[in-house]
This record gives sequence, structure tokens and C-alpha cells, in this order.
Amino acid sequence: MNFINLTLRQVVSYSRVQEFLSWHSGILFLLALLINISLGYELHVLDAVGFFCFLCLLKRLSWRAFKYILIVSSLVAACYFPFGRTYGAPNFNSILSLYSSNPGEAGEILRVFPLWYYLVSLGILGFALLLLKRPVRLFPRWSGHHSSLLTVFLVISLVVPLKVFYTEGTFSLLNASYPVFRFVKDITLINMTVNAEHQRMQDLATLQDNWHVIAVKPAHQVYVVVIGESVRRDAMGAFGGQWDNTPFVSHVNGVLFQNYLSAASSTQQSLGLTLTLVGKDEQPQYQNNIVTLAKRAGFHTYWFSNQGQLGNYDTAIASIAKRADNVHFLKNGNFFSQDTQDTDLLKFTNDALSENSEAPKLIVYHLIGSHPKACERTHHQYATFVNNEEVSCYLHSITQTDSFLASLHQQLQNSGKDFSMIYFSDHGLAFNERGSQSEYLSHNDQYQQNYQVPMFITSSGDTHQRVIKTVRSANDFMSLFAEWSGIRSREVVPKYHFISEQPAPPAYVTNFTPNRVDYNKLPQDPFVSRSNAPSRTALR
Repeated sequence: MNFINLTLRQVVSYSRVQEFLSWHSGILFLLALLINISLGYELHVLDAVGFFCFLCLLKRLSWRAFKYILIVSSLVAACYFPFGRTYGAPNFNSILSLYSSNPGEAGEILRVFPLWYYLVSLGILGFALLLLKRPVRLFPRWSGHHSSLLTVFLVISLVVPLKVFYTEGTFSLLNASYPVFRFVKDITLINMTVNAEHQRMQDLATLQDNWHVIAVKPAHQVYVVVIGESVRRDAMGAFGGQWDNTPFVSHVNGVLFQNYLSAASSTQQSLGLTLTLVGKDEQPQYQNNIVTLAKRAGFHTYWFSNQGQLGNYDTAIASIAKRADNVHFLKNGNFFSQDTQDTDLLKFTNDALSENSEAPKLIVYHLIGSHPKACERTHHQYATFVNNEEVSCYLHSITQTDSFLASLHQQLQNSGKDFSMIYFSDHGLAFNERGSQSEYLSHNDQYQQNYQVPMFITSSGDTHQRVIKTVRSANDFMSLFAEWSGIRSREVVPKYHFISEQPAPPAYVTNFTPNRVDYNKLPQDPFVSRSNAPSRTALR
């Protein structure tokens, strides 16, 4: 009898091990691993093991609960995998961009990702369907196996909270490291922060500016600001790039800034910090910006944009633009609602220049430039093949911007008016899938090149080209604007002479979270041209 009982126990034990090591469990562990990878957080195998144990426990106790959790987790992971691979875990910038985008912009971003990203997403859904194809045996009665799964799950859950407690003295289960849990927590908390920032922006957008202008001594009749989009400085021949793709900027008389840094690595954050007065709380005061300062000083102001006016929310930059006396958005509402080119903005120039006014003028152009997907900007044309089509199109999109600047410069010269023009880009980009045929550029905040952008100033009286090598930051752009335009105000107090080699304070940049970080501590992401890439010199 004892022999029979022992044999039965062994059979039951073997059956449970066999069930645990079945193909069903193997696929479940692989799916748990893929879900963890897809959400953009740093991969820890322990997290995948803990999540697997949680799913196994749920599967043994309630098939319905298991099914719902698996479906939701798999759908979210499949949809987010391309974004997680490119942009990482959810952050302030990604949620802000989501609110500021529309289906047209989203469609272009989706076309940037390599095909294999979508194959992985389909694989996640395929594994989930395979697991849900037929229910497995339930074990509703609590057993040692249940306890083991629960213990592993809880122990792994406590690893990070205990680590935080040991280093910082505070304990919270909210610090649990499971990516699925962190994803839900981060989306919730970040969404609240973005909503608060949007409300703050809307509130400030309705306020009257509070500039106190002390003196106005403009040296020119017309001041032009051209805001580029997504241009890495090392991709421009004029700033040391490997390709002769900027014939105008390379030879124009004026001042080139070889070490100008953007304030942040995405449009809304960067221009919000660049074009406005930033308070002691390090937040942009949207009502106090270059447009309202110029108007307060008696300038007549214009804003011409090839970017959208509205996403789901009115964007911070659009709220600045609408303060101008004359405003034109080529895209009415949607970021990519029409196929418009930056050169279409030039049709507004002559009217602005010829408008009768004794007052000095400020004209702002906001380009779509080199925004991903670059081949959409160039209609899949490029002059030189570098690495793959998308990188080649990116380099050619910069040539298109150079051509726009040349045409605008010619319009200004033909007007016979005394003028000065500034060009700078809002942020750079980073390489993804480097070295592969799927290589592409996208927004990022981890590298110095995400903040290394071009800037130059050219004026009607310039006779030679001058290069300033000292580091200059877009965080000080308001000081430059005041110095350049001849507008002195009580609120803008320059820390140094911007158009000089005078040393500046240490540079900091704002990342996606958003937090200020030391630019000098960021790693490099150089522009590397693969030598095995075929050369093409004619436009396709």
C-alpha cells in the first residue's frame, strides 16, 4: 500500500513538472519576455520570470482572468514595440507629442520603422492567440505549486523597492520593476503632468505679456528668424559634415556658430525653452516670447509656418505664433494634412517686406525641414547615396533647407531693405539600428548629437564669414534676440555677449523626462558613412 501511494505521488509530481515544462509554458515564458522587452524599459530576466510566474498562477486559478490580462498585455506590447524600440519607455515628451500629433503625422512616423519591428509585433499577437486557442487544465484548489509561483512573483516584486529603501530610506511597492506595472503607472502619472502643463500653457496663452522695455535701438529694418527642424549639425557641410550639401550656408557672409546647442531634443520642449522667457521655476512663460517682446518694442510681426497649428491640443509653439500681427499656417490644423513644401512659405515674403510701415519688422519662418520621415520631405529624391535611402534622403532634405535659405536671402537682398537673418534648428536626431540596412534617424535625448544643431546669422552689411567656436546654448536665445534686435528690457539680463568668443556658463540640456542634464556627460552618436555603400551622384 505504501508503495502504491509513493508511486502515485511520483506520478502526480511528474505530471505537474511535465505540465510546467510543456510547450504551452514555453510559449508563455517567451511571450512574457517579449512583453517585457516591448514596453521600452531595460530588460531584466528576473522581471520576465516574475511576470511568467504571475501568468502561470493566474492561468491555474482563473482562465477568464488569465485571458483578459494576456489579451490586454499582448495588444499593448504589440502596438508599443516599434515605439519602445525607438523612443524607450513612456516619458513626458512622448505623451506630449501624442497630444500634439494627428493621424497624418502618426502615419509618417509609422512608416519610418523597419519592417521587422512589425513582424515582432505580429509575433507577439501570434503567440497570444496560440496560447488562447484552447484552455488548459485549472487547479482551483490551493497547493504548494500555487504557493511557489506566488512566492517567486512576490520576492521579485520586492527586489527594487527594498533596494530603494536601502539607498534612500523610503519603501513603496510603486517602485516594483515589472514593465507592465511600470507602464501603467508611468502612463497615468505622466498623463497627469502633461495635462497640467497643457493647462498652464493655455492659461498663460490668454495672459497679456508683462515685458518692460527700456530701450529700442534696432540696427536693421527687417529681422528674420528661420526655425529649422530635426537638423544634426554634423550632417551639414557648412558645419564640418562629410558632404558638400550646403552650398549657400557654406559661403554666406555672416557669423557661424560651431558649437550651438538646442535647449531640448524635441520641438515643443526645445522651442518652448528657446523662444520664451524662462522663469525661476525653469518653466517657459509662454506669454513672454520673442513675438510679444518685439511687438512691445514697436516691431510689426509676422509668423509663417509649414507645421500644423493644432493636434489634439493647441501646441505651445502655435500659441506663440498666434501672437504675431500676421500669421499664416500652410497646414490648416493638421501637421501633415496637405503636401506642402517649405518653399511655399516664400510666397509670403514680398508682401511682408512691401507692407507700408515705418516700424521695424520681425518675420519668423517655421520649417518642416528634415522631420522624419525624410524621404517624404524629398519625395524619395537624393543626390548622394549614403548607407540607405532614408539616410540619403535626410542629407538631401538639408540641401532643400539650404536652398530655401538661399532663396529667402535673395528676396531680402532684392527688397533693398537693411536686414539680418538668423537660422537655427530646434533639435537633432539619433541613429537607430546603426550599421544595418534598416538604419534610420529619429528623436532621442541620450546623445550629444541630439542637441548639436546649426546656427548662423547673416546681415545685409556683412562682408566676410566669421566662425564662433565657443559653446552657445539655446537656453540663452532670449539674450541673443535682445542683443541682435536692439531691444533692451528689464526681464532679459544677458550673462555674456552672445555674438563673441566670450566664455559662457556650463551648458545643460533638457531630456524627455523632462530633467536638466549635463550636456558634457552625454555619449556620442557620430554620423558614420559605411564604406561599402554604393555611390550615386544623380537625383533619382
